[in-house]
Amino acid sequence: MYEPVWRHPKSLDEAVTAISDAGESGRAIAGGTDLAVLIRRRVLRPDVLVDLSGVPGQAQITVADGRFELGALATHAGIAAHPLVRERVGLLAAACAAVGSPQTRSRGTLGGNIANASPAADSVTALAALDADVRILSMRGERIVPLADFFRGPGVTTLAGDELIAGISFNLPGADARSYYRKVGQRNALAIAIVSIGATFDPKAGTVRVSFGSVAPTVVRARAAEELFESEWGTSNDRPELVKAVARLAVEAASPIDDVRATAEYRTMLVESLTASSLREMCLRD
Repeated sequence: MYEPVWRHPKSLDEAVTAISDAGESGRAIAGGTDLAVLIRRRVLRPDVLVDLSGVPGQAQITVADGRFELGALATHAGIAAHPLVRERVGLLAAACAAVGSPQTRSRGTLGGNIANASPAADSVTALAALDADVRILSMRGERIVPLADFFRGPGVTTLAGDELIAGISFNLPGADARSYYRKVGQRNALAIAIVSIGATFDPKAGTVRVSFGSVAPTVVRARAAEELFESEWGTSNDRPELVKAVARLAVEAASPIDDVRATAEYRTMLVESLTASSLREMCLRD
């Protein structure tokens, strides 16, 4: 019978020590909504489970020095309901509200969703459009990794066996900034995304960020499309046509596959149409 050793640290320092001591045979666990499934399926069999639920302060959502700071143990439900997130970072609130069931949202954590490294992760799609950074701790110290550099492929990250995700941060969007999130699945709830999109628009700077889930081995940014928008937006005499051109170019970010949820062709069509919808909603409305 599988019986891992449990560790229950009461501080972040104790958690880092416990993970370091466990090495490659250990795993951190918080809500367990992803890890417990992998253990039940025998995909993973860690010798040591480090329970982070008793570590204080890791579920906090704060703003400091113009940066949103989210603890790794912040739950999807807590993020979706947070007044400042809803007011200033609507796409993240919408993405977290789209995660699984109410039970999953109440237990599942942002850090766990990131560590699971699913290309369909709802919160990660939104965070990618926010240029988020991941704060990582180990006995060797702290390192900050841009979210775009954190993922290596499905289920694969840059996280070493002795490291913990401590938090996620991104710049506080301006008061007039706009954002967009949409998830297309086979049903309206409890669905893995066929395609998801997160987008932001800063009217003052004339900049956009567009990210997609479920269209590549990792969540991706449509950087070529963003560059086209930013180079043309300030001087364009036909902004609706520019939106169409940017949406067509966004397809370059996608390398989708055929699977049980959708064909690659359908996903590619969704990338273009969702990009156009997001830009019209954010950039062309009064």
